[in-house]
Amino acid sequence: MSSGGPRTATGDMTLFGVYYAVVTQNKDEEKGIARIKVRLPWLDNGDKDQTFWAQLATPMSGDKFGWYTLPDIGDVVAVMFLAGDIRQPIVLGGIWSKTDTPVEDNANGKDDFRGYRSRQGHKVILDDSSNGKVVLVDKTNKNVAAVGAFGKGGDGPNATEPPKPAGAGSGGVTISAMDGPLKVNCPKGTLKVSALGVKVNAKNGVEIHSKGEMTIEASGVGQVGASGAGNFDGASTKLN
Repeated sequence: MSSGGPRTATGDMTLFGVYYAVVTQNKDEEKGIARIKVRLPWLDNGDKDQTFWAQLATPMSGDKFGWYTLPDIGDVVAVMFLAGDIRQPIVLGGIWSKTDTPVEDNANGKDDFRGYRSRQGHKVILDDSSNGKVVLVDKTNKNVAAVGAFGKGGDGPNATEPPKPAGAGSGGVTISAMDGPLKVNCPKGTLKVSALGVKVNAKNGVEIHSKGEMTIEASGVGQVGASGAGNFDGASTKLN
């Protein structure tokens, strides 16, 4: 691995420019600073020696807010030094290579996808293809939240066609749990659903439980039907 930047003619350790480095530590000894240590393989003893603690340059940082992505040990990063002082390293970002490949190949040259993929495979996808959308998906690709066009657009590993209910149309918002339950909890408030229409389709059954009163009203025609037996139980029952 070459240095990636010039050295001074005097041979001292003043380092100007940007250099390749390999992460060696990411657990900062001073809690709350989120610094890392790196080694510089192109220096003498660079296969063993580490730098001083290096700060991370991020897209946004402030008091307990900003973008937080620590590199893993062994990752290749780009580093520079404040005023050329090797004791004050700043990590500018990660470096992809044939060994550490990117999450998108952009094989068609259209640059349709941006976003983030975690080490385990959870993804945030910004899809700028002909069927653009924002997608949040877990590593199984079975639990998905998507906003935008439901159809698949573009090519490559991040081209996504979110699952949708029957009759959902070509776009909007979809939240899907394709293998397991989907739960909505609102234990200390009121859950309200407002829509032009509401449809509930279930293969195995529908249950509604209320510890208090339950009211069902229709300003138009009200219909309740069952292909089997129908039961209405209560201390008192009125049908008007």
